[in-house]
Amino acid sequence: MEIKAQKNLLMKAIGLVANVTNTKATTVPILGNLLMETKGKGELSIIGTDLEVGISTKVPVTVIHEGSITVPSKKFQDIIRELPEGELEIMVAKNNAVNIKSGKSFFKIMGLGKEDYPKLPEWNEEQAIEIEQAVLKESLSLTSFAISNDETRYVLNGVLFSLEDKTIKLVATDGRRLAFIQKELPEKVQKKWELIVPMKAVQEILKILTWEGTVKIIPTQNQVIFNFGETFLVSRLIEGHFPNYQQVIPKEETTQTTLMREEFLQAVRRAALLTSVDSPAVKLDFIKGKILISSRAPNLGEAKEELSAEVQGKEVSIGFNPHYLTDVLKNLDEDHISLSLTDPDKPGLLKGKNGYLYVIMPMQLN
Repeated sequence: MEIKAQKNLLMKAIGLVANVTNTKATTVPILGNLLMETKGKGELSIIGTDLEVGISTKVPVTVIHEGSITVPSKKFQDIIRELPEGELEIMVAKNNAVNIKSGKSFFKIMGLGKEDYPKLPEWNEEQAIEIEQAVLKESLSLTSFAISNDETRYVLNGVLFSLEDKTIKLVATDGRRLAFIQKELPEKVQKKWELIVPMKAVQEILKILTWEGTVKIIPTQNQVIFNFGETFLVSRLIEGHFPNYQQVIPKEETTQTTLMREEFLQAVRRAALLTSVDSPAVKLDFIKGKILISSRAPNLGEAKEELSAEVQGKEVSIGFNPHYLTDVLKNLDEDHISLSLTDPDKPGLLKGKNGYLYVIMPMQLN
């Protein structure tokens, strides 16, 4: 194989693919490599996979000799990154040695043949569900931070995609907070799908998504494919049943208020400065005409702040983990949010626009 490519285009393509390779795979070393293969006279296909998530993309190049090679992912990315801007040349010599030239710079690294490289699965686009990239990007940004890191509860280690009729619902929870968003689809789904997409795939999807264009979601029995045009992401699904999230969303409200999102975010951030391992909660006092936000930690000190707010319903005091509040407040793109409560020992419900819901469990106040 021999090609000429523009550094910036090649670097962008490698950046999309390299993160999914497994550089620590000692039992299957080739999983630490990228597969590069010419496609016709003007394209280079680049693939990376760790068998859980795979990404394939294409980059325009000048093909001098067709062929293929796999190269160590991280080392190849580091070399291309440090090369000067402009055109570079990649040539595969005998024994899978890969020569990289750019200006007066020259590198030689050892590759492996493509024979043992895992193939990405074939798929049928008949069941493809098309959605605006901006819609999916917003939906994942507002749910993915609530994914659980607890591997003993593996069904919570991803985002639930629920597709039915003309709606797509995304849900994530770690058992202490839950994020839910529902969006309309342009066309009706042929059959109902419930897919739990793992965290690693979600993180990579967010990197690929832009605010323009569409993406196709192609569900299968144990995998899902996201088609971004020239780029594909294939992910295994998490097996198991996602908990009934509808049971968690509070159905009644005894106290309700509307707040300026940015003002509330900054106040919670300041109060969080005086929390500790022993006193991790910030206290919210809902009083007529205002909300008091405070924190107190023994041997550390205390913080207090007052926000003007129209509080409807009964007065109540409740404790929340401040990080669970700031996680959602910094990701929402709106001026006002609604916060409603039932009791100090019951979950709070934060509402954004377009049906966004965020449930947060209370914390005991010392």
